[in-house]
This record gives sequence, C-alpha cells and structure tokens, in this order.
Amino acid sequence: MYYEGYYNYRRNRSRRFFLPLAGLILLLLVLYKLTGYMAAVVTREPGDKGLLHVVSAWSQKDPAGILRAGLPLMALAGEGEGSHRWASPSDLAGPLVAMFTVDRQQPIQMLQSQMPLLAEEQPPQEESVAVTVPESVQEQEPDTVFRPGEGDEAPAEPVLLSDDCLVIIYFTHTGETYALTDGVERLHGKKGGVVKVGEALQKELEQKHGIKVALSDAVNDANYGTSYSESQETLRQLLEQNPSAQVVLDIHRDAGRSRNSSLVTVDGREVAPVLMVVGSDARAPFPTWRQNYDFARELVSEIEKQYRGLCLGVRIKEGRYNQFMHPRAVLLEVGSVKNSTEEAVRTGRLLAGPVAEMVKRSLDREREEEGY
Repeated sequence: MYYEGYYNYRRNRSRRFFLPLAGLILLLLVLYKLTGYMAAVVTREPGDKGLLHVVSAWSQKDPAGILRAGLPLMALAGEGEGSHRWASPSDLAGPLVAMFTVDRQQPIQMLQSQMPLLAEEQPPQEESVAVTVPESVQEQEPDTVFRPGEGDEAPAEPVLLSDDCLVIIYFTHTGETYALTDGVERLHGKKGGVVKVGEALQKELEQKHGIKVALSDAVNDANYGTSYSESQETLRQLLEQNPSAQVVLDIHRDAGRSRNSSLVTVDGREVAPVLMVVGSDARAPFPTWRQNYDFARELVSEIEKQYRGLCLGVRIKEGRYNQFMHPRAVLLEVGSVKNSTEEAVRTGRLLAGPVAEMVKRSLDREREEEGY
C-alpha cells in the first residue's frame, strides 16, 4: 500500500520529464519547418537545392563551400551562370516580412504569402532595356551603293595595271583586333580585326584601281615571341611568288591610345588614324633602311594630300620588322585597341587611293630606268 502523497510525487515527476521533452520536440519541428522554408527562399535558379544543400553538401577541396556551410546565412543567392553574390540577411528576412505586408487587393500576393514556392516559381518578366551605342560604332550604310534604275550607271571596270600582283599585304601579329568590337585586344591563334582591314584594302585596290594584291592571312603570332620570325618566312614566300611587287604592307594596330586620340574625321566620318613605322639598323644590320624611310614619308605625304588628317606621320624604331627584304616595305598601324573594326575598315578603304598612287609612281620610275 502506498500513501496518497506517493502518487502525487510520481505524477509530478512524470510531468517534469514529459513537458520539457514535448517542448523540445515542438521546437525541433518549428526549426525544421523554418529551415525548410529558408531553403526554399534561398533557391533562385532551377536545379538549385537551397540552404539545406549548402549546409550539408560541402567538400574539403572547396574552401568556399566550407565557408558557406559554417555560415549558412551567407549562402549563395545566385544571379546567373557562373556569377553569384552572397545572400544578405535582408535576402532571408524579406520573404518573412512580406507575409505580414500583403496587399489585400492583390489575390496572387495572398496566395504567394501562404505558399512561398509559388512566388519563387513565377517566370521573370521581360524588361525593355535601352542600349546606347556610340554613334561612331553604329552600323552604317556602305560608302557607295549602286542601285540599278536610279539614274546612275554602274562604274566601269578599272584598267588592270599588270597581270602580276603589285602589292603584298601580310600580318605579323595576325591576332591583333579591336576591343570595341571584339571585347579583347588580341585573338590568340586566330585572325583578328587587322585581317579585315587588309581585306578591305585589297578589295579597293583590285576593284577600283586595277591593282592585283597578294594577301596572306597566315597566323604568324600563335607564339607571340617568334611572330617576326614566322612572318619573315611568310613574306619570303610571298616575294618569291610575286617578284613584281612594288609595295609591301605589314598591317598592325596600335595599343597605347585613348578613345579620343583613336579617331579622326575624314569627309565627315570618324575613322581610325594611321601611323607608319619604319625600322632602322640600331639592333641589326640594315644598311638600306633609309630607302624604306623615304618611301614611308612619300606615302604619308600622299595620304595627307588625299585625306588630310588621316595619317599621324612616320615613326622610326630600332627593330627591322622584315623591311630589309624590300625597299618599299612599311609597317602600318591602323587605329588602336580603342577603335571598332568598322572604323579601321573604313581607313583600309581610304588607304587604297594613296597606295595605288605609290604603285603607279614606282612603275613609272622602273620604266624610266629601263629607258621606256
């Protein structure tokens, strides 16, 4: 037989044990639901597994993953492929606050406040974004367009000066390009914007001036350190195949110029300026470099005569730049990194007139020397 106080003691002892246990279980359930909700909130992209995955799925080889697991509130919120930002406390607390600030006039918001995943699954609304493109970079109509039936006849075919190629165009730094168009300064192992400039010059010379051009777009700068050795072999082959060549042009683009100094206006249009570079005998034997220098100065004078302001002059440098292989070989820097390809291509077209004039003068001098 137990007295009444014993039963009261057993009853009170059971309450002291089970009540805290029930409270702990209830707290764990609340935390589990809250964590699940936070996991759904943090997920921003399809396939993302949310905060729980961030906390549990980490690797010793991923320092950022360890940091995210140790600091769950700093979980990734995700803003696109390969680009993320750290979630701020407002990223996690915002949806909780939104539950108590529902617009009763918007039924969809009431549903989203009760079903958070519904809010997360809404497709993004397309926005109209106005992109301002500098006028100098905008696509423009070709310089000359022939339209039959408008009163003008198609231009006559130019008289071919010679059956031989009289101009050689090649590229030591074939990958050099224009960052305003391509976003980079150089295309490694590929053909950059300078090749398009050379092709535009070739087209103008052949179609408007009757001068055949031998152009090589061989990539000579796959190994940048040996680019001049590679292009020397390219030029050697071109000269062997085209012994009648009067002018040799190695087309590059400049690097160290601002956007403002990379533009000149010719006939009302913005184009890339040209800088002529001539080598010397400062580093290696080059006894005839002054012939190349005199030719460059004459070409600059002709460019200035036809298109005032287009050329920035001649610069003498210490290297030979393969110019010892031909007395009328020069290096042309057409524009800079800050130009667009179209601006440089316009310059390539403009250069055709002065180059054609130099070819004709060279042929006349040869004829005079031969007694014609």
